[in-house]
Amino acid sequence: MARETLPVALKLMFGSEGGYSNSKSDSGGPTKFGITHKTLAAHRGLASVTAAQVKALTLQEATEIYERSYWSQSGGDLLPVGLDYAAFDFGVNSHPTTAVRKLQKVLGIRQDGHAGEITARAAQTYPGGVQKLIRDFCDERMVYLRSLGGPQGFGPNGRGWTIRVTGNDPKKEWKDQPGVVGNAIRIAGGARQSPLVQAAAPVPVSAPPEAQAKADVKSTGLLEIVKKPEAWGPLGGLMSAGAALTAGSGPVQWAFAAAMVAAVAVGIWYFVHRVREGK
Repeated sequence: MARETLPVALKLMFGSEGGYSNSKSDSGGPTKFGITHKTLAAHRGLASVTAAQVKALTLQEATEIYERSYWSQSGGDLLPVGLDYAAFDFGVNSHPTTAVRKLQKVLGIRQDGHAGEITARAAQTYPGGVQKLIRDFCDERMVYLRSLGGPQGFGPNGRGWTIRVTGNDPKKEWKDQPGVVGNAIRIAGGARQSPLVQAAAPVPVSAPPEAQAKADVKSTGLLEIVKKPEAWGPLGGLMSAGAALTAGSGPVQWAFAAAMVAAVAVGIWYFVHRVREGK
């Protein structure tokens, strides 16, 4: 449906992703054109590749990888024009499954991470139209990015991610620009214009290097996780078990309370693991 967007999306992608990088704040490790060493190794059918091999990646091979491993998986051939680009950029930055799940969350449908006909129909009938959906989707993307903690999360990378998505620098040192949201709206608007009307052309994003850092769900901060209502039950159980352990008056009571603490702790660990796996 929206295959005509792909060349524009790739041009914008290479503008925002830049060249080779290998920053400690980037969970992707050695990366070029937004392609991580793990993605490159998988594309080539290898167990791993070296940083030098990543650095030697050509634009042609990067284009092949994006078409094969990101565009369709992010819903590129099904979603409305403009939204397809927004989902593609999100997918490159955070994995296609994450991008599709967040889109499905905005659409109010089952979040299975697979862009199919149900997702496409929900997007096409979204109240307010595709441009409002693009804005709401990019807002949800920023909520997700802000939830990522640790040395590879929003702290060190948030400014770059914000400029990339919104086009606005929180520190006001970079000039305002369309960003992903503005470019997606421009693409969507251009698709509706008659051939006689000149639509606003997309503008490649200019941003600090940290804008290229991969936004990994495994970096979700513990503070954000414990805010989820699903965590309150296990945390309450842990406090109850701790109280029982403190109040125990004999070996049997202490052993029982300790077992409760261990069981609840395991439950919390599995919950945190599930959240960070995006399940």
